[in-house]
Amino acid sequence: MQGCMTILAGRNATESGHVIVGHNEDAPGRFVMQTYLNKSIHRGQNHKIKFENDLAELDLPEFRSKLFWSEARTYDQNTSFCDLFLNGNGVVICSNNCAYSKEDKPELTGGIGYGLRYLTAEQATSAKNAVEIATGLIKKYGYASSGRSYAFADKHEIYILQVVHGKNFAVKKVPDDEICVIPNHFTIHEPDEFPELENLINYSKLRGWYSQSNNKFDFAQTFQAEDSKNLDKNIYRQLRALEIINKNLEYDKFNLPFSVKPDKKINLDTIKKILRTHFENTESFNNNGNPHFNKPLTVCNSDTLESSIIEIRHDVDLIAVRYALGRPCNSVYVPLYFGINNLPEGYSDLNPDEALKTHFKTPLYEMDARNNLWFKFMKFQACADIFYPDKTDKIKSEIKRLEEKIERELKMLGNQINLRMKTDPDISRAMMEGSSNSWIASVKSWLEIMLKDLKITELENLTKIAPNKNFIVNIPGLDRDKINLTETKCGPSFKNISEWSSCVNISDSELEFNSGEWTKNITKCLMDLYLKLVFKSGEVRAYCLNAYIK
Repeated sequence: MQGCMTILAGRNATESGHVIVGHNEDAPGRFVMQTYLNKSIHRGQNHKIKFENDLAELDLPEFRSKLFWSEARTYDQNTSFCDLFLNGNGVVICSNNCAYSKEDKPELTGGIGYGLRYLTAEQATSAKNAVEIATGLIKKYGYASSGRSYAFADKHEIYILQVVHGKNFAVKKVPDDEICVIPNHFTIHEPDEFPELENLINYSKLRGWYSQSNNKFDFAQTFQAEDSKNLDKNIYRQLRALEIINKNLEYDKFNLPFSVKPDKKINLDTIKKILRTHFENTESFNNNGNPHFNKPLTVCNSDTLESSIIEIRHDVDLIAVRYALGRPCNSVYVPLYFGINNLPEGYSDLNPDEALKTHFKTPLYEMDARNNLWFKFMKFQACADIFYPDKTDKIKSEIKRLEEKIERELKMLGNQINLRMKTDPDISRAMMEGSSNSWIASVKSWLEIMLKDLKITELENLTKIAPNKNFIVNIPGLDRDKINLTETKCGPSFKNISEWSSCVNISDSELEFNSGEWTKNITKCLMDLYLKLVFKSGEVRAYCLNAYIK
């Protein structure tokens, strides 16, 4: 949640003339992504819900819109501030952490966290209406976290809501011909006029925080905590994205703009380039190791759980959510039509209504490794890291080839669906669903081919790992004298290979690894682990195994 990234393009800034939202969801540690299509329901009055145990009980709206819901599930972390939504009114909602704000005396009436995005997603009829709902909830309950930026977008416009702990917030509309980039700090400098603005300014003066830019109240400078200002991880992600959008402008990295006009109208490929960037061809690029663990933090990084690109079309059913599981540089953006009735197999193991009930009470067994689409991509990205940089260019080339094929098919399909939608919507939806299933089948086949090409070996023996104790991995047929012990490592996909456990001994086809720091604070489940075996000759091999973490 410290590394999320959002790109928001106004309708007059894009080649297609549609608003585009791009978002990377980041969070460290053991997560499992689940993706749902929640059907619309009329639940009636007097229904309540309590998300977090220590926060307010909230009123549920009478009607819930249909929802595309990308859920980040974990066992032992706070998931109040993850998840992306697209609802049946064509409203997109996502967010970015902006901690820390200066606020240390928040006004709370029970407090609201996850409920802000979820209740807004259920009922918002437009981006502007989403702001009205969200700010109403903030004024009623108070916001329960230090600082956050929410993006609300529809087919016409985009609004940014940036909120601090308690009941203070700022709102700004993204100009229709500009593009807004949000990393993990406040980016609203000159808020739009809204009823609470004068009170916000007076409060900042009362606290002694008030700051100006261009002789006007500056929300970001006023409310961002001093030790959270100008952090490299935020400055460089925002700066490098802006340079891709408009390379002709000069940027003061300590005073980056809220939004800019592109040097030419952008398309989906521009958004993909930003969401996948590791700062290649810039002075910020790390040439000495895997860029996902680069410092400063890159846009596509070690904690990226999923990536979404949503071009908001006028007919909501025709919106294709381009969705990539895991780090987008090692994943494929697959179009998922909002108009389909069921997502392709592999995106979720849960019923969405049950998932909502257990969002903050996730059973430990749900963290176990299994053979679904999410874990297939985790395997692929871990092995891509093992072979970095030798296989990187080929992987990029193969992803580009597959995505271009899917996009050609999507364009042809779109023309047919548009013709049929008004006369026979059931056939149109069947075509959408059939194509989505076909694309996922293609991606699964592609993954199998790529893993085979990388010569990944699956180990069947279950390994048991306990903190502060060495563990054994069995690999038959190894010659001890040919193995480079210091370079041979074993660990989980979300940790840097340099932090994996090191091999300390080999005997009778048994590799002994030290416990490593990563084993001390990790979810105790059936963990998918990866082994980088390095020979003295320089040859590298990759292995996949499951381990029970005690």
